[in-house]
Formats: sequence, C-alpha cells, structure tokens
Amino acid sequence: MWEHGLFSFDASVLLNVYGYSHETREELVTFLENNVTRVRLPYQFGVEYSRNRCKTIIKQVRNYREVEENLVRIKKDYISPQRDHPYLSNDALNAYNFVLEELGESRSAMEKLIGSDDYCERLLKVFEGKVGAKPSSESLEQMHKEAKERYEKQIPPGYLDLKKKDVPDAYGDYIAWQQLIHIAQSEKKGLVLVTDDFKGDWWYLEGDRELGPRPELLEEFATQCGQDFCLYTSENFLRSAKKFMAADIRDHVIEEVSQRLASQRETTRTTDLKLSPPELGVEKQVENTRSDGDVTEGLKSAAPGTTASDSGKLRPEDQ
Repeated sequence: MWEHGLFSFDASVLLNVYGYSHETREELVTFLENNVTRVRLPYQFGVEYSRNRCKTIIKQVRNYREVEENLVRIKKDYISPQRDHPYLSNDALNAYNFVLEELGESRSAMEKLIGSDDYCERLLKVFEGKVGAKPSSESLEQMHKEAKERYEKQIPPGYLDLKKKDVPDAYGDYIAWQQLIHIAQSEKKGLVLVTDDFKGDWWYLEGDRELGPRPELLEEFATQCGQDFCLYTSENFLRSAKKFMAADIRDHVIEEVSQRLASQRETTRTTDLKLSPPELGVEKQVENTRSDGDVTEGLKSAAPGTTASDSGKLRPEDQ
C-alpha cells in the first residue's frame, strides 16, 4: 500500500491545515506536493472543503481576537496602573507588547487568507486533474436514497451525522465513500483514506481509541473493488509516512498535529459516542466481515487490547 497505493484526504484534514502553525501548515502542504501523483480527491470532499474554508479561517481569526482582547484587558486593568502589584520591568513590558503585536500581525495574515489563500491555491494545483467527477442529479438522488436506507439500519459510514446535519447534507460521508470505491475500482489500486473525523461510523472504537476502520467498511470495499482499504488519522498517517516513505516530516510537527487532534477527539467523543449503536461482540463483527481475499487480514485479532497499526488496519497491541 505504501509503495503503490493512492492517498485521499477528507475535508476535515484539509480544513485542519488552517488550525496549525505556519511551519506545520507548510510541511503538510509540501508533503502533498511531493506526492502529487498519488493523491486523489472525491468530488464530495472537495465540495465540503470549499463550503467550509472561509468559516474555518474566520474561526481562527476569532481565536486570535479573543486572546488579544483578553491580554489588552489584563494590561489595562492590572499592569498599566502603577498603584499596586503586579509590576513588570520595562523588558517584561516590552515583551508583553511584542506578544500583542505578533498576535495582531498573525490575525491580520489569517484574515487575508479569506480573499487571497496561497494554501488553497497550492491544494488546487495538487488536486488538479485528480478530483472525481461531479455526480449527476440522477446519481445524487439515487445515492441519497441509498444513504437513507443505510442510515436507518446504522450501516457505516455517515449515519451519526444525522445528529448535527440536515438531510441531504448528512449524506455527505456516504456519497464520498461511494466515490472512493469508484476511484479504487477505476484505477485498480488500494486506497488510504486520511480523516480527522473520529466518529464511530468510520472507526471501530474501543473506549476512546480508534482501533481501525469499521469491519463493514473493509468488507464493502473489498467486495466492491477487490482492493485494500486503510484508514488513518493525520497523526498516524504522518508517523507512517515518515517510517515507510522516509517523508521529511519533523517530530515537533507531528506533535502539534497530535495535540490538535486530541482536542478534537475529546469534543467528538462527548457529542457522538452516545449515539453509537450497541456494539456487536468482537467475534461477531469479525465473523460478519470474513470473505475471500485480504479483507480479513489484520482482523483476526480484533479484540480488546488491539490498536491501530501502521497498516491502517488492526493488530494485537504490543505487549
């Protein structure tokens, strides 16, 4: 998979780029540029990225503004008045003012991305000619019908989106899933999906840990296109790319990604875990996904105490 497989990145990964520091953002986009021949983007992921890009940037701008306002208030109420402690030395006060100045400059730079986004331009160039075709209205209507039937039976992926999205927007994950399968069918190659969506309609969960893709997804992918399917978070994908591809990604970049995802994971678990269907016994899940081919590879040990492996599937946790 790491030698010849295709890489796809969902909208959550592409949008998270705007939440990282400039240095981390630069390394991630550069990685995509260096692997341009292997990346593919389902049309649905492209739509979701386009719809949410400005909103994501504005959220970061608001984060800057909130910190600036709090620091200005602290300075005004507690530091500037020379009548009581705390007192700051001139050096410390200059440093404080420097922090405020840098925050303002960074906020301004982030605001400018709304109208002139170099990262978006670079991503568009990376995915030029590699975005799936726009579905026809008839095809879209059929997929909406299929998604509705699947969601009623809680067949992954995407049914948990019914909690926070209206129909038909809630069908986005299913549409993207069908487009991913079509890409693998057409190109006759295995596919790695990188997602920062932590919901239980993508991942097989054990507590708050993602052990690997839902077995139903592995079965469906293998049945439909006869290819391998792997699922990674951004963090695990970068770690594996560094290991298997000697990708030039520094450890502190991965650590920053890890910290951001940990915060997002906690939020997702709080809001969505309660909606997960009753868990099948592990033995039953594995039994339901067994078929000829590689789909069962890595699932034979799918039991409590397993963890996501470098293959993006499942393996027994190292003792």
